[in-house]
Amino acid sequence: MSPARELDSRSGPLAFFAAELRRLRDQAGWTQEQLAEAISYSAALVGMVETAKRNPSRDFTERCDRMLNTGGTLMRVWPLLTQATYPPWFRPWVEIEREAHTLRNWEPLVFPGLLQTPDYARALLRGRRGTAEERVEELVAGRIERQSLLHGTRPPLLWVVIDESVLYRRIGSPEIMRGQIAAVMAAMENRYVSVQIVPAGVTVTAGLSGAFVIASVEGSADTAYVDCAAEGHVTDHPRDVAEVCMRYEELRTEALPPRPSIDLMTKVMETWKQT
Repeated sequence: MSPARELDSRSGPLAFFAAELRRLRDQAGWTQEQLAEAISYSAALVGMVETAKRNPSRDFTERCDRMLNTGGTLMRVWPLLTQATYPPWFRPWVEIEREAHTLRNWEPLVFPGLLQTPDYARALLRGRRGTAEERVEELVAGRIERQSLLHGTRPPLLWVVIDESVLYRRIGSPEIMRGQIAAVMAAMENRYVSVQIVPAGVTVTAGLSGAFVIASVEGSADTAYVDCAAEGHVTDHPRDVAEVCMRYEELRTEALPPRPSIDLMTKVMETWKQT
């Protein structure tokens, strides 16, 4: 019996997806090579996905659904795969984030995950020594999938405050930095997204302890996610949330308004062309 047929679909989302892909391909009467040619991926990759050795990308999944005429079966399973890629301590936050009507985000070091381009996220994650390339791609897929909440029928208000140094901190190549800054400015065309920059000359210290996000969910008390070196911390303790909210308001007060922030980003983006 082939490894793919021995998979237990109850052992996890990836194993379930692998078994479903194999079932649907067999049902269509296609070989792995035929499916690979139809979706313009390698047969080796199809084989790895079918044996639960590789997480499929959104593009891979959408192409399989289309070519196998599944009616979207695989894409309905795919979000479970990205959920499984998150560290256990981060998964509760992903659920809170999806339910929030407002997200208030402070980032002193990098662009926030909800606004990162795939290239920027990939370069950032590759900077963690010892992380396998396959794991990097899984984490990138999960991060980009999180951004889908900004494009739904009821997206949350996303209010982001970023330190100016983020614009100058090179993550990947100059081309990646230009693309990332351009992506943030494009996101600001959405009336649900606001980004403000805290100028380098500001001496406020409220955000020096690290990044954080405050989620407001209808009918519930606010919840905060506080980043740190080991793992993030999710809390709804009133005292902790009040402290984080106060720091956010202090930072926002010192930040440039959105329009001047765009002007600054435009100016910095030009410097990356000269790098």
